[in-house]
Amino acid sequence: MIRRFAVVFASMAVAASFACSRPAAKTPVRDTLYRHLDGDLTGLDPTTANEELAPRVEEMMFRSLVGIDRELRIVPALALSWAVSSDGLVYDFRLDPKARWDDGSPVTSADVAFTIDRVRNPQVPAVNWKWGFEDVAKVETPDPLTVIVRFDHPYAERLLAFNVPIVSAAAFAKNPDAMGRHPVGSGPYRLESWEPNQKITLVRRADASSGQFPFARIVFRVIPDNAVRFQAGSRGDLDEFKVTRDQRPAAERGADFQAHNRLLKVPQFLIVAVVYNLHNSFLADRRVRQALALCWPRADAALRLYPPDGASLISGPYPASARENASDVPPPAYDPAAAARLLDEAGWKLGKDGLRHRGGKKASLEFLYPGQPSTTNIAQIFQQAYGKVGVELTLRSLDWAAFTPRLAAGEFELAPYANIFLPPHLDQYPYLHSSQAPPNGENYGFYRNPGADRAIEAAQRETDETKRIELYRQVHRIVAADPPADFLWSVGQYWGVSKSLTGVEVSSLGLFHFLPGPLGWKPIPPPKR
Repeated sequence: MIRRFAVVFASMAVAASFACSRPAAKTPVRDTLYRHLDGDLTGLDPTTANEELAPRVEEMMFRSLVGIDRELRIVPALALSWAVSSDGLVYDFRLDPKARWDDGSPVTSADVAFTIDRVRNPQVPAVNWKWGFEDVAKVETPDPLTVIVRFDHPYAERLLAFNVPIVSAAAFAKNPDAMGRHPVGSGPYRLESWEPNQKITLVRRADASSGQFPFARIVFRVIPDNAVRFQAGSRGDLDEFKVTRDQRPAAERGADFQAHNRLLKVPQFLIVAVVYNLHNSFLADRRVRQALALCWPRADAALRLYPPDGASLISGPYPASARENASDVPPPAYDPAAAARLLDEAGWKLGKDGLRHRGGKKASLEFLYPGQPSTTNIAQIFQQAYGKVGVELTLRSLDWAAFTPRLAAGEFELAPYANIFLPPHLDQYPYLHSSQAPPNGENYGFYRNPGADRAIEAAQRETDETKRIELYRQVHRIVAADPPADFLWSVGQYWGVSKSLTGVEVSSLGLFHFLPGPLGWKPIPPPKR
C-alpha cells in the first residue's frame, strides 16, 4: 500500500516554478545582498561538500528533492508530492514540471537517479549523504517527472536523506571535473564569478521572479578575520555577519553597528568536539582518552570563551537540546589527579623532563586546527592542560581550505570538529559506525566499538520513535565510556543582521539551511517621499 502526501506547504517552500503569473515587481533600489564566509571554499559540488560553509552558497543555487522548513518539517522542493509504501521500502516522488537547470534544460527523473547513483558511488566522497542510500535496491524512472526508489530495509528517518541537492546528469557527463568550480544548478541563482580568497558572486537567473527573489546579486565576501568582518558589518558593508562574544558589547554600544544592524542570538544545531585519531598508538588506549578529557576545566573554559552565558556542556554526540541525550551521563569533571592515575595505569610514566614516557616513546601529540580565534583558543587551552599532566601538545594551524581535506581524510592526531547536523538527522551511523571511517564516511578518527555499531544498527531498524530514542541514548552511554572524541559543548552564535532586511527567520538550525531561509530575505523598501 502507498499513501500519497498532499502538497500542503507548496506555497511556503521554494518549490514552485521561478516563473510568476503576475507582473514582476519593480527592481528595488538596493538589489545586491552582501553576505560573508569565514574562509574560501574547496568547491561547490553539493554532493561532496563536507563542511558548513559551502552549503550556504549551494542552497542559493541548487534545489533538493524535498526541503526542510523552519519547524524541521519535510516540505516540497523539486518533488511537489511523494508517497511511501506501508512497509517503508518504496518512495515515489513526482517532480515539479517547471523546474529547469540554469542552462534552460528541464530537471528530470534521470537527474535524480544520477544524483543517487553518484552518492552511492564508492569513488565519490559523498560523506554527508551515503547513510541514506547504502541499501538502495533499485531506482526507477518510468517517466521524466516520476522517480521511484526501492530499498532493501525500512528506515524510519529515510525522508531526511532526500534533502540531498539534485545535480545535473548532463552537466556532469559533459565535464565532470568542472562542476566543483563551475556548477550547473536548478536554484534561482547561478554562479557569476569566483575570486579565490576574495569573493563569490551569484546572479539571479533570468527565469527567476524578481518579486520572489528581489536581489539581483548575492556577494559572499571571504573574510576570515573576525575584527575585519565586524568593522565591515558595522559600516553596513555586510548584510549578515558573525559577531564573536568579545565583540558583543561593542555591537550593543556601537553607534555604527546600531545604525545599520540588529544583533541576534541564534541557536546552532551542533556539537563542538575534539576528535581523537585512534590510529595513533597513544590515543588507541581508552584510558588515555578518558584522562585527556579530565585534565582541563571545561565549565570555566566555556564561560571564558563564550561570555557572558557560556555554553551548554555535553557528554556525548548529540546537541545539548536534543532529547536523544542520555541525561544520566554527566560531562567529564575537571580532575587532573584522576587523569594522572589513568595515564599511569596505561603505562605512561612521568619522566624528569616533565613528560610521560613508555617503551622509549614520549607522550606527544599534534593538534591540527583552522587558524580562527575560537579554535586557536581551544588549542591553547588544551596545550596548557595536557602539559600539566605530562602530555606534549604541538599546535599546527592551517587555513580552512587546507584543514578541511586533512580532517576528512583522517590525516591528523587531534582536531577540532563542529558537527552541524544537516539535515537535522541525529543517527550516528555516518560519524561513529566502524564502516564509516575515511573515505567512506565522517568517522574521521577511525573509531571502532562493536557495541556502538550494534546500537546504531538497531536504531536504524527501529520504527517506534520512543524505542529508537532510547537506542540513541544507549549509543551516548557507550561512547561516553569509550570516547571517540572529547565532546565539549553546544553553543549559540551572535549575528549582525542588516536593518534593511526583512523576512529574516530563525530556526533551531540557525539562520540557514531551511526553506525559505535566506531565499526569503528581502530589502525593506525605501520610505516614500
